[in-house]
Amino acid sequence: MDPVIITPDDVAEAVRRAPNWKSPGLDGLHHYWLKGFVVCHAVLARQFQEALDQKSLPSLFTTGITHLVPKDRDTIDPSKYRPITCLPTIYKTLTSILSARITRHLNSNQVMSRAQNGCRGGARGTKEPLLIDAVIGKVVKRNRRNLSAAWIDYKKAFDSVPHTWLKRVLELYKVNCTVRDFLGQCMGQWSTILCHLGERMTAAENHIRIRRGIFQGDCLSPIWFCLSLNPLSTLLEGSGRGFQLRRGGTKVTHLFYMDDLKLFASSRSQFVELLNITCDFSNSIGMELGTDKCAVLHVERGRVANSEGIDLSMPINIRTLSEAETYRYLGMSQNIGVDEAGMKQSVCDVFYARLTKVLNSLLSGVNKTHAYNGWVMPVLMYTFGILRWTQTELNALDRKVRTIMTSHRMHHPRSSVMRLYLPRKHGRGFLSALTMHNREVCSLRTSPSWEQFVRESLVQAAWPVALAPPPRRALTVDHQ
Repeated sequence: MDPVIITPDDVAEAVRRAPNWKSPGLDGLHHYWLKGFVVCHAVLARQFQEALDQKSLPSLFTTGITHLVPKDRDTIDPSKYRPITCLPTIYKTLTSILSARITRHLNSNQVMSRAQNGCRGGARGTKEPLLIDAVIGKVVKRNRRNLSAAWIDYKKAFDSVPHTWLKRVLELYKVNCTVRDFLGQCMGQWSTILCHLGERMTAAENHIRIRRGIFQGDCLSPIWFCLSLNPLSTLLEGSGRGFQLRRGGTKVTHLFYMDDLKLFASSRSQFVELLNITCDFSNSIGMELGTDKCAVLHVERGRVANSEGIDLSMPINIRTLSEAETYRYLGMSQNIGVDEAGMKQSVCDVFYARLTKVLNSLLSGVNKTHAYNGWVMPVLMYTFGILRWTQTELNALDRKVRTIMTSHRMHHPRSSVMRLYLPRKHGRGFLSALTMHNREVCSLRTSPSWEQFVRESLVQAAWPVALAPPPRRALTVDHQ
């Protein structure tokens, strides 16, 4: 990796990408002010470069505030709290610059595995793994093939990565030595202060040291974590095992989204080999599998086969799914494929519950529109392209939304339906489920990574209905 020289343009770019009013750490500084006071960028660039060259940073910038948010009313059990750590804005700006340089180095040398979709630029997040998984399930059912799959869950993945391995992985992938030494020095200073209901529970001189896991909250942590698990992808892909969609096509050994791992094999013996590789690697770097949250699925000639848990050479036992059981992976209940009927029902229940909550709130009309577009509609949009929504179902969804809005006096029954979905400048600005579905499906069809996967591994007959090739005639839109 080339040496890192921090310029004012780097600071300006890092500040530009950051949200304006995200909660700060001990420095109490919001990014809004750094965006406004451009004259500070040159000073920050010089001080960041000095800290990088001296390989040290004041302890103030490596100390976070961990807010304990209760998950439910049972506030006695510590496991019922969700910790959210707020880091100093200055530290997040510096790590954002370093993250951009490290990502550029990884991309130029094609270091990150294609199976890892967590921190890959230009990817569509969890949708691509779910689409590949849906195609595999469709091929297995249609062609009556054998498949062994496993959902692997790490126990406290982000909090259990050893610091020694985090340092080692930077060295393995040739990250600049100055950056490695600087991050190693900062890692030794990582600490946090507990805060509950707005009150600090830790004295200023008794910070809780972070001796294991990544420092969550900055821009560098996600890519660093993915990098720590990247050797596992290399081992799995180099094993020569996996599930082959067609003869001569690419073998799919696994899917990764951050720490969510799914293994594929065409036979049980190959599957045990992949699972042994995963367990050996996890034990070598000091991470544990949460066996209570892992599951195995065996399919023989297109049907789920009931069998006992897999017994490996090491003390680990994973439950095997039956035909009636499902596993929730990346938000979708799965067996051989996605349980579409159950997922549609659960998604619609959440969608209508959120819609009712927004309409019952005391927000103004424009803010209710923003809440619907930014909080209610994404529940449905996540499933577009993965679940097979028919045009009739989408029209019924839009119709029921208008009915609920009418009952809450937000939409007159005789008012123009078209005006409801026009942009705010000319109409009311609500998003239509039908329009957003068609737009998302067309976008997925032209996704570069998806097209490459289809070209390498699939035949047209295996495509899901929602992702069938678009018609040859051009799409026309009536703007009237």
